[in-house]
Amino acid sequence: MTDRPVHMRHMPDFVTPVAPIVIDHAKGSWVYATDGTKWLDFVMGIAVMNTGHAHPKIIEAVKAQAAKVSHAQMNIYRHQPMLDLSDKLAEIVPDGMDTFVYTNSGAEAVENAIKLAKQATRRPGVIAFQGAFHGRTHLTMALTDSNVHYRGHFEPLVGGIYHARYCDPFRTPASEDATAYAIDDVRRVLRAEIYGDDVACIIVEPIQGEGGFIVPTPEFVRELRTIADEIGALLIIDEIQAGMGRSGKWFCLEHYGVKPDIMTIAKGIASGYPLGVVAARKELWDKCAAGSMGGTYGGNAVACAAGVATIDAMRDEGMLENAARQGDKLKKFFEDMQATYPRIGEVRGKGLMLAIECVSPGTKEPDVAAAKAFIAACSKEKLILMGAGSLGNCVRFLPPLNIPDADMDVAMGIFNAAAKVAFA
Repeated sequence: MTDRPVHMRHMPDFVTPVAPIVIDHAKGSWVYATDGTKWLDFVMGIAVMNTGHAHPKIIEAVKAQAAKVSHAQMNIYRHQPMLDLSDKLAEIVPDGMDTFVYTNSGAEAVENAIKLAKQATRRPGVIAFQGAFHGRTHLTMALTDSNVHYRGHFEPLVGGIYHARYCDPFRTPASEDATAYAIDDVRRVLRAEIYGDDVACIIVEPIQGEGGFIVPTPEFVRELRTIADEIGALLIIDEIQAGMGRSGKWFCLEHYGVKPDIMTIAKGIASGYPLGVVAARKELWDKCAAGSMGGTYGGNAVACAAGVATIDAMRDEGMLENAARQGDKLKKFFEDMQATYPRIGEVRGKGLMLAIECVSPGTKEPDVAAAKAFIAACSKEKLILMGAGSLGNCVRFLPPLNIPDADMDVAMGIFNAAAKVAFA
């Protein structure tokens, strides 16, 4: 092991980090490595550190709760941070979705959302979407359809899951309407693969994450609500990456005017502390058998305290408004760049959940090399980015929601320099 880099010591090669550094500490938009270098973080733990690194309100809440009780298993007794967080969540989720089950992670939240739908409807089937990402557990990898490395060599996967076409306006054939092209395929699934009255739920991301930050038409999401109602299925909206202010609103579904039956929340909810949530109406939860859901660490007291502080900080400091403003600024920046560099096929996203899709100029052929070159050029300038997309040709941008203008301007300067290298 002594001949391996420090950051890979005792670690398998398949978890090689994006940035080849060991972090000593972090603050705001920046991380500081043990080698003395300073890096601008535009990944934020993959949309987790929405309040920025080491936010003082989060630190204070975590310290205070750790001194009281760190673990109070929810099936044994309640703790105050869980009750407080539930009150605050009830204020920001859609009306009526005021009953919550807490989990350790996003994948576990999705697992329990599917279990809730199956118990509530007594139906076996699930409709998910091509390009989706819902997790890496055995059930969630069966829902996931964005890349074979998430699910390959793990067969047989959980059955009863059917994938329909997601609404991707950029890659919809020019002769087709983007909404109709996708919705027609959902109806094809119901016509050719599963009876409607066997479908427990339809699960969808309001913006596809690993699939490439694909933004569907509002009409697509509304039509899914209509179809779910037609067949008596439940609509699950997976807000794990797009939620908690990332899109400039508390939840991305607000952009579409659609109310789900169940929603999943994680990532940014607790500013780096492991926490997931399944939100639904109480009458749905009342159909669950005692003992059918739960876990040792779900709703950890320290994580819930961090969640309370996260919502307070986001609300008190106007982070949603800043995310919308900075997102507009960054999106326009890349749209202007697109005129100079036709390798940028599309700029898309909402708020500070943005991506560019790289293509061969004059076509929509994926240019994976250009995306990788852009990420590498930014890394050389100590700015951390990640790729995305089922085709491997997208670059995602996930800065903190409270990123100041000065940090955004630094990033834009690096992006300009990287574009000259990667897109020329």
